[in-house]
Amino acid sequence: MLGNEGDREARQRIEQAQQEGAITLDLREMKLRSLPESITSLTQLQQLNLCENQLRSLPESIASLTQLQRLYLDDNQLRSLPESIASLTRLRQLYLHNNQLRSLPESIASLTRLQQLYLHNNQLRSLPESITSLTQLQHLDLHNNQLTELPEAIASLTQLQRVDLSENQLTELPEAIASLTQLQHLYLDNNQLTELPEAIASLTQLQQLDLKNNPLNPDLAAAYEQGTEAVLQYLWAKAQAQITLNEAKLILIGEGEVGKSCLLGALREDEWLESRPTTHGIEIKPVIVTHPDSGTEISLNGWDFGGQPVYRSTHQLFFSAPAVYLVVWKPREGPQQGFVKEWITLIKHRAPDAKVLVVATHGGPGQRQPDIDTQEIHDRFGSDTVLGFFHIDSKPDPQNSCTGLAELKQKIASVAASLPEMGRSVPAKWQRVRETLQTNDKAYLPYNDVLAICAQQGIDKEQAELFLRISHTLGHIIHYHYDPILRDIVILKPDWLAKAISFVLDDELTRRRNGLVDFEHLGELWSNPPFPGENGYPKELHPIFLKLMERFDLSYQVVLDPAKPSNTSLIAQLVRDTRPELPNWGEQPEAGDRQQVQICRIVDDRGQLAVAEGLFYQLIVRLHKYSLGRCNYEKSIHWQRGLMLDNDYNGRALLEYVNTDVKITVRAAYPERFLSYLTEEIKWLVENFWEGLRCNVMVPCIAPCGKNAPGNGLFEVEKLIESKKKNRHEYPCPISGCGEWQNIDRLLNNAPTAHPLSQEIGIQQFRNIVKDELKIIREDLAIVDRRGEERFQSLSQDQRIILSKVDEEFASLMQMLTDEAKDGPRLFSFKPVDPKFFDRPKWISTKLQITLWCEHSRQPLPALNPNDKKKGVYELEVSREWFTEAAPYLKILTGTLSLVLPVAASATKLMLDEATYKGIEEELDLGQKSIESTLKGSDLATNLSTDRDAPDWQQGEAAIRAQGSILRELHALLKAKDPGFGGLVRVQNKRREFLWVHEQFVEEY
Repeated sequence: MLGNEGDREARQRIEQAQQEGAITLDLREMKLRSLPESITSLTQLQQLNLCENQLRSLPESIASLTQLQRLYLDDNQLRSLPESIASLTRLRQLYLHNNQLRSLPESIASLTRLQQLYLHNNQLRSLPESITSLTQLQHLDLHNNQLTELPEAIASLTQLQRVDLSENQLTELPEAIASLTQLQHLYLDNNQLTELPEAIASLTQLQQLDLKNNPLNPDLAAAYEQGTEAVLQYLWAKAQAQITLNEAKLILIGEGEVGKSCLLGALREDEWLESRPTTHGIEIKPVIVTHPDSGTEISLNGWDFGGQPVYRSTHQLFFSAPAVYLVVWKPREGPQQGFVKEWITLIKHRAPDAKVLVVATHGGPGQRQPDIDTQEIHDRFGSDTVLGFFHIDSKPDPQNSCTGLAELKQKIASVAASLPEMGRSVPAKWQRVRETLQTNDKAYLPYNDVLAICAQQGIDKEQAELFLRISHTLGHIIHYHYDPILRDIVILKPDWLAKAISFVLDDELTRRRNGLVDFEHLGELWSNPPFPGENGYPKELHPIFLKLMERFDLSYQVVLDPAKPSNTSLIAQLVRDTRPELPNWGEQPEAGDRQQVQICRIVDDRGQLAVAEGLFYQLIVRLHKYSLGRCNYEKSIHWQRGLMLDNDYNGRALLEYVNTDVKITVRAAYPERFLSYLTEEIKWLVENFWEGLRCNVMVPCIAPCGKNAPGNGLFEVEKLIESKKKNRHEYPCPISGCGEWQNIDRLLNNAPTAHPLSQEIGIQQFRNIVKDELKIIREDLAIVDRRGEERFQSLSQDQRIILSKVDEEFASLMQMLTDEAKDGPRLFSFKPVDPKFFDRPKWISTKLQITLWCEHSRQPLPALNPNDKKKGVYELEVSREWFTEAAPYLKILTGTLSLVLPVAASATKLMLDEATYKGIEEELDLGQKSIESTLKGSDLATNLSTDRDAPDWQQGEAAIRAQGSILRELHALLKAKDPGFGGLVRVQNKRREFLWVHEQFVEEY
């Protein structure tokens, strides 16, 4: 609509509203640059919609609209508000988001009835003190502004239930926030917060606290990883009493026999030893330094890492902040022999903000002086990473002085003092327990003994469990609370484990067997280490060591004989280095299958190609459930630079290094699902384990190719998608001298970046298409199971495609609300309790029967608890408002579970009997009908029509948050009935995402 046309249309609508005495007026999307003066005559207006115009200011005359209750001004170009807005004293909802506001007028204080104020996506730098008058405010949205602080006046807004302060520049919150006692949802993500005021612990109504992407101190970050309740418990513990910590790690790394152990001894002022034994694994010893300016004493835990190449991958497990790194080398062998740059690279990939000192050892009179290109190292890694070069003689001279040592200790102290984590405060009781555990001469303690130590400090069991989870995340101790073998032991000294691992990595027999090792042989290594001066470990600890190696993605149990129990493990780091023959993998896919290829290009923070040290060792372990040899190890295909996988109906995959890139090739009837999963797994692992690296997903070029070599040119998927959004249809080949422009859509055929089919045609329509075939698949699987045959060999290509697409739908659902899973389950079915529900279309509140589902087996709890079918089933009273707001999630949840139900057994082989299956199917149908019945005729019902029932909340962060809030409210209702959620156990998968699973599947995690 042209501007003049919009003005005319607006005046006509105003005139019509005046004649009809209308109380609402819609002038949105009319390209208005100013408001017609005639609007002042509509003194009866209660709702005015002016969104998505081009308004730069509002006239003072808007003061005439004194009856307004809702005013929509979002998506304009407003830079300020008139003081006359003070006259709109009846306003309850004010929408000002997506403008250019830099400040709010003091007169906003007059809007004392305001309940909802939306100011996100503006340029606000502060809030006026007058905001204190908005005492009825319930929702306040300020995300994506430029706020650096909140006024203490916020304490007056005691009715606030939801506050969004994300994407600002806040460095701290005022203690006054504790006055917001009705607060349920607080969004603080993407700010600069390191701490939270302990007073937040008093906000007993708080259900959701979003702290993502803040530079939180390590303890608070570890608490946040466990969920909102854990943060509140942590802050409550701090509020009782706290201690300031001045401690960090001092990590010494470098090649073998360059003097790391001697240097650590010199820093500790230990007595000089002429011949020290080689370090196997890690040795940890305390070092005390004093800051030269403040005199502050700093406690450092000195970690002396063995330098043998085979240890490099395992050493990375223990690189963590806060730490000062010493890269140690011998001048007599030159920097290249010492691999100085390689060690700094290893550090930077794992800990990108690390602080490094380069130390040359074996200095002193008559020794070769260090010859190292300091400028090159500074240019490559930055002077903010490498903070100094030192030359040390760790052996004392006749005056008992070590050349260069005093200067090094002084620098270590100043670097440690500058670490952002230094001087942080922690709960005093927790710290006293930590100190008790650290000074214990035992390497491990029974779990109950640790609880007893906590109790002595006044810490109850719930707090003690949180303390252990946080300490585990920080690397202070090792404890897996839901692992049946590991939950009863707390490992106090991580170096104890590293040493046990080193005995295996150094074992000649295990290396000759390409990593295969029997448990009996492991027992021999751990009972009688083949190295002088090393003590053995008690036999009862050996199963614990093995389980810990599996937890650290170093090994897994293999099946050598399907007819016998296995006692053999594979140490993935020691697999063969040559590529074996690839079975059933010809030049082209088999008939009926398609091939898709993606490349994970690993780069550092400068965009340069990089190597993720030990990536494939971890992938071999993490993905072993898809190994060709999962039932018979002889069929396994893996080597140091690649592996082959098979995921039943989802196809077969080949992963291999091509230079530093990881190439993923999948062949299947529907390769998109497995390719997407593998790409996500590699990308997550690279970017989370190696925080200094990122993984760019690439697709190869296709014919026609300007160089007649399709497949050599690589296109970054993210850039292709951005170009497509800009309506570009082709993209130039990056290969020099090619000049070919490739079709973007055809390139993206190799990139499963599109949404699942349900988001294109609607979940209900997709279900209608496949439901009959799903029932046939269910019957076929039941027949195959009774015969004891391979489950998926007899399925047709079309059936495999359907199963893969159902998997895709379920995976999409599970990724939607991963943050909410910290605090409760996401899967449930429901139905109205009242059989006359459908006869009451105008209901205000009603009772629903809620049935929780296991997120691993994809089955409802009554089906998994045949002896207690009421476990995990509840009756909850819900309001129509809650149900309507929850409808988008409920609709896609119910639709997805309806898809999953017929073939849920494909994952676990737990086939439901017919009666149970029919009962669950009926419940899902009733849930779907109750949504449709309640929303009939509403605007939301139109939005959720079968033409496109992928709701808007899947498209944007704010909308996902809204549904997340709904789910958290459900969690609160369920907890009031049953804090144990029907016996579901919270576990974490390999990506550290939380899932709620039935107890029989806990060992899978």
